Amino acid sequence: MTLEKKKELPQQLNGIIKFTGAFMLIIFLVAGAFACHDYLGGYYYLVSVDGQTLGAVRDPVEIRDFVIGLRDSARERYDMEVVQIGKISAQLVHDTAINEEPEKVKKELQDYLTYKVEAYQIVLNDTDTFMVKGREEYEKVLELVKGEYITDKQKIVDVFIEDDISYRIVMAESTKIMKAEEAAQFLLQGRNRRNVYLVSRGDTLWGIAHAQNTTVSRLQENNPQLNGDKLNIGDEINLNVVDPLINVVVVQEVTSEVPIPYETRYSYDSKMWRTQSKVVTPGEQGLKEVTYLVTAKNGVEIAREVLEEKVIKEPVTREMIKGTAVPNSAEMVGTGRFIWPAASGRITSYFGIRNGRMHTGIDIASSKGTPVYAADSGTVTFSGYSGGYGRLVIISHGNGYSTYYAHNTSNLVSMGQRVTQGQTIATIGSTGNATGYHVHFEIRRNGTSINPLQFFSKR
Repeated sequence: MTLEKKKELPQQLNGIIKFTGAFMLIIFLVAGAFACHDYLGGYYYLVSVDGQTLGAVRDPVEIRDFVIGLRDSARERYDMEVVQIGKISAQLVHDTAINEEPEKVKKELQDYLTYKVEAYQIVLNDTDTFMVKGREEYEKVLELVKGEYITDKQKIVDVFIEDDISYRIVMAESTKIMKAEEAAQFLLQGRNRRNVYLVSRGDTLWGIAHAQNTTVSRLQENNPQLNGDKLNIGDEINLNVVDPLINVVVVQEVTSEVPIPYETRYSYDSKMWRTQSKVVTPGEQGLKEVTYLVTAKNGVEIAREVLEEKVIKEPVTREMIKGTAVPNSAEMVGTGRFIWPAASGRITSYFGIRNGRMHTGIDIASSKGTPVYAADSGTVTFSGYSGGYGRLVIISHGNGYSTYYAHNTSNLVSMGQRVTQGQTIATIGSTGNATGYHVHFEIRRNGTSINPLQFFSKR
């Protein structure tokens, strides 16, 4: 190769950036004559990247092939076209003091050169969130997000993302690109907000779940340290709340069997006390098949519309006899002066607003099995299990007043039974929604709860 041709090589090597389609390929442009080894003594090529000299070589073809190999390896590793970042140039110099360092140049190139790939930048509500590999991965993210709230048993009418989601094509470093599964979880899980609730007197797991718009089972899942439904004052309840970045709305048809409540038909008997009643024919619930159009956001139902109803079984009317006789005996009519309903104990929760809800009585804590007394004479109008009250006794005192005794371990009287003031009617327990052993005591006047403590001296 002549000296004149060697002097032309830098002009060719300095124009090393070549575009193919949308991707930039960095290559050394060398002539076929580079294959010759007819180098003149003391002539070298100084290889630089972005103006930084890496070292000297005599054979630019060797470096060109090495750079192409790096690019091909990156393309194979990322399974897509890549853009090499860094402008490579070579300058022909004549300097007998320069030492050839091809291996050093290769190592420097390997460390210095980086690659970017085409990616889809996901934009959610005008905010950049994450990047995925391409259109196929973007579509997969949307399907995974929607599929999180769909089961095979559902008849889907519509499913859509409520937020504004789109993409734009960018060049990005491969390490910043998410897989579709990872991106979907990022959108669905968002940020976990950890709130802590401190248990206070009278709290129940059911009441906390209701107030926090969650379920008892979810609270138990987030708080494995809990011992069943029992709570202690001062316990910390972990309220982990998932705050998704994206809102998915699913509209579906749901068909379910729904009980039809039975009606009650009454007849009257003057030989029975008015607080007494008797079932002649038990009622039976009916059954109907109901198809609803249910709308849910992020798995939580927000609307329900009845589309169709089909009766499977008609309900059976309950026949009851109610007494009309009014008792005259003083034993049956209360005095209006009440006695303390527990053999021992202390007040742990007072009448009034508690945790944002009305507490309709007072709680008197004592040990399990402590006797519960009738606060005044009257007739038992209820003795049994009643939801959150647990085992409950209700006494009507025949003068507009009635008293309630709840959470009992056992009830010792039956409905219709006449009781006298101070008679043991139950034993203290913690049935129903109760924290610790206590009796929940209510006084109602004409059906309205009033503060029991107005009938007692200060306690």
